[in-house]
Amino acid sequence: MKKTRRQQFLVIAILGLALTLLLGSLTILPSQVISASSETGGFSMKQVTSTATASSYQPDTNYVPAKVLDGIWGEDTESQQSRWSSSGQGQWLQFDLGQRQTVTFVKIAFLNARERLSSFEILASDTAEFNPGTVVLQKQTSRQLQPEDSILQTYVFDHPTDARYLRIVGYGNNASGSSGNWNSIMEVELYTGTVPGEGSGEPNLPPPDAGSIKEGDVLPPVLKQIKVNTATQLQQALDQAVSGTWIELKDGTYEQNGPFVLKEKHGTAAYPIRITAANPGMAIITGNSYMHIEDSSYIEVTGLKFQNSIGDEAGNQTLIERGLSNHTRTGVHPGVQLQSSSRISILGNTFALDETGQPYRFKAENRSVWCLIDVKGSCRYGESSYDPNGEVYDGLTSYEDDKLLTDNGTNRHYIRVEGTSSHNRIAYNDIGPKKGFGAVLIYDGEGHSGQGISQYDVIEYNYFHAIGPRVSNGLEAIRLGLSSLSLSSGFVTIQYNLFDGLQGEDEVISVKTSDNIIRYNTIRNSYGGIVSRHGNRNEFYGNYIIGDGKQAGLSGFRIYGNDHKIFNNYMEGLTDKVIRLDGGTHDGGPEGGTNPTVRWGGNNEQSAVLNSLPAEERTELLRGHWRQYNVQIYHNTIVNVGNNTPTFTLGGKTYQPVGTKIYNNLIFSHAGTVFNETDAVVKAPLNERPVYKGNMVEGIAPISNNPIINGAIPKQELRLVRSTDGLIRLSIYSPAIDAAVSPYFALEDIDGQMRYAPDVGADEYMFNGPKMNQPLTPADVGPQALF
Repeated sequence: MKKTRRQQFLVIAILGLALTLLLGSLTILPSQVISASSETGGFSMKQVTSTATASSYQPDTNYVPAKVLDGIWGEDTESQQSRWSSSGQGQWLQFDLGQRQTVTFVKIAFLNARERLSSFEILASDTAEFNPGTVVLQKQTSRQLQPEDSILQTYVFDHPTDARYLRIVGYGNNASGSSGNWNSIMEVELYTGTVPGEGSGEPNLPPPDAGSIKEGDVLPPVLKQIKVNTATQLQQALDQAVSGTWIELKDGTYEQNGPFVLKEKHGTAAYPIRITAANPGMAIITGNSYMHIEDSSYIEVTGLKFQNSIGDEAGNQTLIERGLSNHTRTGVHPGVQLQSSSRISILGNTFALDETGQPYRFKAENRSVWCLIDVKGSCRYGESSYDPNGEVYDGLTSYEDDKLLTDNGTNRHYIRVEGTSSHNRIAYNDIGPKKGFGAVLIYDGEGHSGQGISQYDVIEYNYFHAIGPRVSNGLEAIRLGLSSLSLSSGFVTIQYNLFDGLQGEDEVISVKTSDNIIRYNTIRNSYGGIVSRHGNRNEFYGNYIIGDGKQAGLSGFRIYGNDHKIFNNYMEGLTDKVIRLDGGTHDGGPEGGTNPTVRWGGNNEQSAVLNSLPAEERTELLRGHWRQYNVQIYHNTIVNVGNNTPTFTLGGKTYQPVGTKIYNNLIFSHAGTVFNETDAVVKAPLNERPVYKGNMVEGIAPISNNPIINGAIPKQELRLVRSTDGLIRLSIYSPAIDAAVSPYFALEDIDGQMRYAPDVGADEYMFNGPKMNQPLTPADVGPQALF
């Protein structure tokens, strides 16, 4: 059988090595020229000696240029440490050949060559400054490797040129987020002479057709399963993980002096790196430890239970050892932190962190008091922070008296998503209890100093519960962004989550970025509601927000910014300004761009182009409540409003909402005014006033405080019924059937049923029709719905 070119080359190399060993007179050192030749194959080549320099290398590491010439490369962890790494477009490795030579091809071993494709080009020059330089290999990406391929790959120059210097210029790789900025090479070999396989006398065969390789000839990678039962074994397994590694944690507790760290680890879509509990909920992360994942991709964390403490000063050692001292968190350890990592799945875990000792503050007798959670006798008078030697306070705490409101504390978050990343999934987790200060799940992106946030993430099927008691601000279940990131697009979807009995603050979900979707969530008997605190173009639909009509503070939506859509939501028994557009303290204009001219100050108005300001002033403007433009509110069902609260509240701040569209909503209220407008909204110019069309109202609540609206929206009997699924729906005799008016229609209703002749409200009447979206119960979410 005729040998392939590769087989011929291997045979020749093996024969040459055997001959050398037999003669015993030739010693080949790494710095010498290596040659091979074949009379029958008709080719010869020489490996060229060189030295290496670089434009830069990764700070605080030994990933220096000389590492690419040390002969060490491979896919194990130790070999991957012998490399050059530098972040940024156009970073380069430069080779000095000592004299002018004609190099015809190069062999390069890129880091993680099977998981990602690196972009590069090669230049040649007679001067070290590359003035001028000649491109000898056009910009391209590294090869997509088959399982049997070596990661040391040959790249043949387009047109070999006599030169003393060669430069490999890197342009990053195709990994998501900041990982894609890195240029990392483990080994480089330079060769003169004939390329292996050329001139061998073999005919020039046409390229193979698709399907010429049989499925059975392509073998998948061998999966590596590692079972661990100690913290040391777990961290060792994380350090050694490669694509396809499955780390299984046996029942027990896992704690070390700092977080368990995955850094620069990459699985693939087909072969992720999995960290799973042998039995869900029985592998417990405790004490000073948590999970820190950085510059990584395709990682799954499944079935673990996080009960770790808030941490102490010694709890940073594992981060420091891995060069991550800039991410240490003294005293505020989360359960999981994702840092500039993409396609990470946090699935079916339990987050019930130990909050013992976490400081919190409240007012008592007009003085500030600091206490430590679950530490008896710890309360002390004080203002800015907890002082264990301060004056003792021995009265009731805000956990014992609901008239006392926590107004500050040590911020602690159970799940943090930070840096630049994308396509993460946080799903089927049980999250709670949490009573300490700090939002539960946060997206901080690049922080106040940056303008990017994780994109295209999905947060779904999580069970948020037992969060509270009340705080004045800072205990959201989900905080999606920061004020300084609000004009950045997240494209994040928050769906099918259950928020049950939350008593934290008035924002259950707080959206602070743009272009997100919040849909099909269920909020039951929870203080607060869904708030678009900052950002533009967010959509809120298909959500169930259900209260008892009695507990104060149960709200629906509070919105700021431009072009938001609120439709197909079911709201029952809410007691606090069900839908609220109260204007803004700042006016960013109607365009919704990333660099608007902002106005503020009212009668003493000022204005500025946002990005022309220093960072601190820019952030301060973005913290304001931004005026609403073109918010569309349609096809919602709002029933049994309680506590004498208005259903719609329009206006109230310096700049009134503009162009609000309120269409085809179904409202039943015996409480406060249905459509409540401030005087400023009533007197607004016609082109800025809200537009009401197709809305239907029943109940003893006044229609509006604006006489024009009173005359335009008559009350009528809506003929609603309580259906077998517990929701208030249209009966077959309801006048809302087929009564919706254009132009604002939802193509489907809240159940997921198609609208043909649209009805008013969230529900399209369909007797015994299929319901694909219904209020969630604990059985539908969390680990029990996954395993």
